[in-house]
Parts: sequence; structure tokens; C-alpha cells
Amino acid sequence: MNANMTLHAGLCALFLMHTGTACAQTVNRTMSMQVDFRYSPSQWQTAICLPDDPHKSLVDKSGELLYHFGRGGREFGTRVSLNVDDSLVWEKQQLYSPRVPIVQTSLAGNGLEVLEEAFTVTGLDDSTVHNDLLLVHVRNTGPGARTLHPQLVVNTTLGSRLVDEHVVVDNHEIVTCSLRMIDTGRGTGIRLEPLVVDPGATADVSVLFSSGRAPVSSPGTLREAWERRAAAVRYWEEVPLPFGRIQVPDPGIQALLNSSIRNIWQAREIKKGLPAFQVGPTYYRDLFIVDGAFLLESAAILGAGAQARNGVAYELTYQKSDGRIEVTPNYTKENGIVLWTCLRHAQLTQDKAWLESIWPRLERIVSYIQLLRKRSSDSTQWLCQGLVPPGIIDGGIHHSDRGDYSNVYWNLVGLKAACDACRWLGKKDEAEAWQKEYDDFFRVFRQSAQRDVRTDPYGNRYLPTMMGNEGDHLPQRAQWAFCHAVYPGQIFSGNDPLVAGNMAMLEATEHEGLVYGTGWDATGIWNYFASFYGHAWLWQGNGKKAAEILYAYANHAAPVLDWREEQSLQGAPQSKVGDMPHNWASAEFIRLTTHLLALDRGSELHLLEGMPEAWLGPGMITRLDRIATPFGPLSMAVRVAADGASAEIEVRPLAANCSGIVAHLPDGSTRRLAPAQGGRVEFNLTGGSGH
Repeated sequence: MNANMTLHAGLCALFLMHTGTACAQTVNRTMSMQVDFRYSPSQWQTAICLPDDPHKSLVDKSGELLYHFGRGGREFGTRVSLNVDDSLVWEKQQLYSPRVPIVQTSLAGNGLEVLEEAFTVTGLDDSTVHNDLLLVHVRNTGPGARTLHPQLVVNTTLGSRLVDEHVVVDNHEIVTCSLRMIDTGRGTGIRLEPLVVDPGATADVSVLFSSGRAPVSSPGTLREAWERRAAAVRYWEEVPLPFGRIQVPDPGIQALLNSSIRNIWQAREIKKGLPAFQVGPTYYRDLFIVDGAFLLESAAILGAGAQARNGVAYELTYQKSDGRIEVTPNYTKENGIVLWTCLRHAQLTQDKAWLESIWPRLERIVSYIQLLRKRSSDSTQWLCQGLVPPGIIDGGIHHSDRGDYSNVYWNLVGLKAACDACRWLGKKDEAEAWQKEYDDFFRVFRQSAQRDVRTDPYGNRYLPTMMGNEGDHLPQRAQWAFCHAVYPGQIFSGNDPLVAGNMAMLEATEHEGLVYGTGWDATGIWNYFASFYGHAWLWQGNGKKAAEILYAYANHAAPVLDWREEQSLQGAPQSKVGDMPHNWASAEFIRLTTHLLALDRGSELHLLEGMPEAWLGPGMITRLDRIATPFGPLSMAVRVAADGASAEIEVRPLAANCSGIVAHLPDGSTRRLAPAQGGRVEFNLTGGSGH
């Protein structure tokens, strides 16, 4: 047994001690369908900035305002907070609401209750100025008046000075406070005038951080601060983001859906005159082709197809003169990803003309994939002859010296998508030529896979990510592209033994309801791998398993309704990997929830394959409102009778390219509807069959 396998066995033993359950069992099968954040990360942060905001303001778990990511030799060069009293102890943190990113941090101690509210000021006349407000409410629960001696804490590595009742940071940013600043205190603290709070009363203090180059007067008083808070609530409740397209009866899942939408648009930014759907506000504040593919799909699903199209246009600006798409050098899977992205976008927006307009670009990408296949035989040391050269892997493995399946999977998926696009556009000659290329590509892949298949400690036959098992990694390591090859890639048949073996291997590694050790942290959880994994199970026909994974995914979010890329298991030494909020995670939560309810399979639309049983309680309603599909906008509702004994599905008509609507009922039966008419299906929830 190698070192990685020994580590895996040790974690299994630890897990067994804590749960009394064998490591290979599926923990989430016994998990209640309840969102309670039981696997929340130990530390988190929240975006409070506006949509498309170039200033990515964040708040951490303690309530501190975070600025200047990566500057001054620290993760955040500047941290701003208000210390009301040393006796206060952190209690909890939450949002005003899933749509309204006012971060509320509660502290208490020694007869005091403190609520800190952090948010970005809206409605400023000067668009070049960004203001964040910390509005602190101090309640005295004791019998006598309290005189407090608060401190403003401006902890920065970029230089600061106290000038005329405000702090200047980095020579241009301004921090002001509603309490008068007296002088510098201990460390980074600035002593403020005393705050007197009568018994049973509440006193307020405001702290303003401004990106401006002069003291900003908005808000200048506590009354104005309260007005700004009310304006921020109105702004977020009215902002034209694609809320309301997905309605589910579980308030925890609904909250995460709404927060995911908001987080995606907060991370977005205008670059080259186009909206760039970015992954996050810090480490991943940039375009990543694979992440972007699913961010753009989720936006299109929600009806924001025009905005997603601009995002696709932004991705295509990275095409080189030889046809390749390159954001990350030697990450050749980007070519296949863009081919799939363009076809999927055209399908979801039902726009053949747009696909035709970019066709020359796609032809050049296909030509480059053909060139990659020729180059794959350049070295006799490589194991990838006839496939694509070794490249960057991602997801826990950086690079291959001999050949990898990660880049192979996505280039196969892209070439298959190109063939499908040819047939959709009626390009018969290209379709025939490209299909021959794809068939040969897939044939060589199967030969290579047969050579490289291995057996895991539980007897499951699986295909490692690395050809020849280079590096002898954990079996589950970097298997993200395999899951994508299952879905959305659809390159395997439903009964493929390779898929069955890999899925069994992944299931055997589950902790906390999700696959562990498949990302950069060999002993942690890559949170949104949950969606890759859940989609693969859903595509294989196991919707119940996919629904369980959705809940495990939800319970790894923070109470402020977002995810970190990777995190440690509960009870293990804590580490963190990647950005937060991580909005590929946001996009995947939207995608998985939607596809549990509606999934296109070829020319058919299948409904409710993975609908959680918990959503079929008395009086519950689940609704999709104009969700984009390859068959036009889908409007569907599932209504459960007040007594819980029966339910009905109502579906509005779809486009003529849909050959059938298939409703999957709780008893395992199916009912078909004519797409042109739509209609209703009634079914029993008491053990009877649909009728």
C-alpha cells in the first residue's frame, strides 16, 4: 500500500471511530433533507460589493472589512473594524436576506448585545467613489448606565495616518467614524470618544471606508447612515438580477439559490467592454475558461442569455492565430470547453444564426484539436499517442509528463459538440469528416483506458486521471473531467463499465456526503465537485443519489450562503484552499438544482428525475419559470394537495424540436406529455401509481 493509500486508510479509521459507519458507505443516504450548515467551513468571508463593481469589498467571519487583497505581504493588506468592548464574544453571523448582502455579526458579553451591519453604500453620485459602511448597534441589557471606550481598528500594511478626524490609508482611501477620534491607542487601534449607553437603550456607531481621495460626507451623520442602510435594502430588493426563475419549497435551498445568483453578479466585472463572469473576488478574480463555461450556462438557464452571450464573446477574444483558445498555456482542454460552451449557449438561446456567425472560429478550434492529435506522437516517452499531448491537469494535479485523461476527456467532449453542431446547422460534409475524427479519437482513448485501468482498495475497477498511473495519486484525485465527460459531455453509453467502475470508486471515498481528496487538498472537500458528481449520478439514472448530494453540497456552505473552493473535514486540522465566495460553486448549485427538476436528454425533456422527496409535502409548490432549455423556455409547476395524498405537474408547451416530455413519478413510473400541447399529470403520493 503506497503512502496515499495509507493516508486514505487512516482517514477511514478516524471516520469510523467518529461515526460508527464504514468508510466506504454512503454517508449522505442517511442524511436528513435539511439545510443546517453542519459542514460549514471554520472561517468564511462574504462579498458586499455591487454587481459588476470594480471594488470587491469583503467581510470576514469576525465582521472585519477586508481590502487590498494580496498587497503588503498579506492576504488582505487592510482590515477595518470597531472594537466596542474587550468583553464581547462572537455569537453568529448571517445576512439581512439571501438577496440583500448586509452582513450582520452578533456579539455579546458583560451585559452588552452588539449587532454589526456591514454593507456597500448605494446611490452615490460619483461613480468613481466606493463607500462601505459599518453600522454598529450597541444595546445595554444591564441595570445601570454603561460608559464604553471603543476603538477604531485600521490594521494596514500600506501606511496610514490620522488627519483631521479621519484616517488616510494608502495615501488616498479614507476611514471616518461617527464618534470623535481622540488619538492613536494600542497597536493599530484609534481611541474614540466615550460611548454612554443607558440601561435598556441602544446606541449606534458608524464607520465609513471610502475609496475617494478626499473625506466623503455620505453618510455624515447617524441618521444618514440609517437612511443609507434603508436605501441599500431597497436597491438589492429591486436590482434586476434573474431571481424568481426557480422556486423550491425548501427555504434553505431557496436561500442558497438566491444568494448564488447575487454572488455571480457581484463577482462579475466589465473588461474589454464586455461582462467577464469571474469566479471570485480575490485569488480567482479573472476569466477561467472551464469555470466560465458553467457560469455562462447558469446565466443562460436563468434567462440572462444576452448577458451570457457577451461573456462567450469575451472568451472568444482569447483565440490565437493558430485557432487555439488559450488563457492558461498548455491547458489544451480549453479548446474543447469553448466548443461545448458555444453549442450549449446556442441551444439554450435557440439561436442557430448566432452559432453560424461564429462558425469560422469553431472550425479553427477543431483544426487545432486535430493538430494536437498529430502532435501527441512527438515523443516516445509519452503514453498519449493518438490523443493529445500532456498538459496541465488542475483539481489536485498540476502537470503530466507522460499523458493525462483530463485534457483528453474535454477535447473529446468538444469534438463531439462540434459534430452535433454540424448536424444542427445542416453541415453534412463537415459532420461526416468530424465524426470520423471523433470516432477514431474515442477508439484510441478506449485502447489507452484499457491499458491504464486499476483496482482501488475496495475492488472497484477505475481509470486514473494520469496515464500509466503516473504519480500514483489517490484514485479519486482530479477526477473532475471524468465527471464532465459523463455529463455534460455525454461521451459514454449509459451502461459503460468504465463509468460504473469510476463512480463506484468515487462513492467509496465519500465523507460528509461528498467525495473527499479529489482536489488540491488530498484530505479535504472540493465543495462544488458535488455538482460534477451529482450530475454524473443523475445522468446515469440515479436521481435520488443526486438529490442527496445536493443537500450535502448545501450543508458545506457557510451561514452567509456561499462556499469556499475547498475546505477541511469537520474535526480535522483546518486549512483553506481558493477563493470565497467561489462562484463556480454558485453556478453549479443553480445547475444541479435545475437539472434535478428538468434535464434534456437528446430530443426529450425529462422532468423530476432527481426531485427530492422532501419537496412533496402537503401544500408544497415547486416551480420553474421560463428556464432556458434546448426546446425553448420551460415553465413548469409541481403542486402537492393540501392533504399530501396527491400532486400534479403542469407544463406549458415547448418548441417543435422537443420529441417528448417525460415526467418521472415518485413510484418509479413515467408519464409522457406532448410538447406542443404541454398539459398536466396527476399522481398519487400514498404508494399508488400515477393516473
